[in-house]
Amino acid sequence: MLTVLPVHRAQQVIVKSLALKPARGETVTLHHAPGRITAGDIFAPEELPSFPRSTMDGFAVRSADTFGASEGLPALLNIKGTILMGKEPPGSIAPGEAMSIPTGGVLPQGSDSVVMVEYCEQLGESVAVLRPVTPLENTIQAGDDYQSGDLVLPAGHLIRPQDGGIMAALGLLKIEVVVRPRVIIFSTGDEIIPPEETPRAGQVRDVNGFLLGSQVLENGGDAIFGGIISDRKEVLHNALLQALQEADLVLVSGGSSVGTRDVAIEAINALPGEGVLFHGVSMRPGKPLLYGMSEGKPVFGLSGNPVSAMFGFILFVKPVLRMLCGMPPFAAIVPTVEAVLDTNIASNGGREDYIRVSLNTEGSTGITNWEGNVIRARPVFGGPGLLQTVVQGDGYFVIPRDVEGVAAGSIVKVLLF
Repeated sequence: MLTVLPVHRAQQVIVKSLALKPARGETVTLHHAPGRITAGDIFAPEELPSFPRSTMDGFAVRSADTFGASEGLPALLNIKGTILMGKEPPGSIAPGEAMSIPTGGVLPQGSDSVVMVEYCEQLGESVAVLRPVTPLENTIQAGDDYQSGDLVLPAGHLIRPQDGGIMAALGLLKIEVVVRPRVIIFSTGDEIIPPEETPRAGQVRDVNGFLLGSQVLENGGDAIFGGIISDRKEVLHNALLQALQEADLVLVSGGSSVGTRDVAIEAINALPGEGVLFHGVSMRPGKPLLYGMSEGKPVFGLSGNPVSAMFGFILFVKPVLRMLCGMPPFAAIVPTVEAVLDTNIASNGGREDYIRVSLNTEGSTGITNWEGNVIRARPVFGGPGLLQTVVQGDGYFVIPRDVEGVAAGSIVKVLLF
């Protein structure tokens, strides 16, 4: 019989059980760095930009020469020359002089600002400046972005496209990243067949092998499908023993409830080391989740129902993967949106309910998005074996254990898939 833990308590047990070593690193090229986790701090090897440059098309000037300029009384400056993109300026400017400059052009010595071309009128070899500029206006100075030695990215940082861009600008073409944790996934059940086969009566295609593998890849792990295992303790136990020799984390889909054919708990308890640490979480979907360890390596038994397995991964497996990647178990910021609930939702006390919803914008009152439209949350009803609840859903909100329902018109915080 399951002895269930609250969600937060189960998460605490998992996090406290992991005495992790520092994440292993490997070097990848910059093109393969986005989506990976930095293995150490990354510092700027030089200042960026390496030269002062213009942020506008116009004229490089000494700002003091423009003070007091107006359309009625413009400042008249001699044009010393033209600065070309990718080229050094053709000399410096002295008081009363200016140079034509494009966006990104190198500021000539003697100048400290740029007048936008819209506020200039060229008169032969001179330019009339129609408004004043302040020192450094419309310019970027050398080192404004980064000084040599500045921290660019900290260790444990998920590398995004913009991070790759700044590393390219600094000439950092090889990056030390965390080795992807190896996650071996087993699907269990005599009724489970590979997706490429046609099911006969009583058979179902394996959904969770692909579903969990995709979640592993999405969260920085290296997913390895270990195959479909029959409902026999000895077979699963031997498969787990072999997998734990090379995996950092093992996921078993199915066999985690309390039926007579549910053998995951027995197979995990028979492994060397700690065994099962808890079995059952007070949540819906996903109650029959189990978590154990074998000589320091985590092993999960997830429900065979796809939606239950998906939520088990989101709430419990994902924090482990983050820790294996050298990050905190829980992200500081989670993408959410507030929405108006369309329908009354009842909930049994004593468990957290994870209600899948689709989001739409209609009506004239309530929480609005950036376009001013009302955001409404419409529950997508269905059991944990129906994937349409998450395929059609945009996210989910949580009904706490001590709440027996949420009324239509309530504002709910939707966590986005």
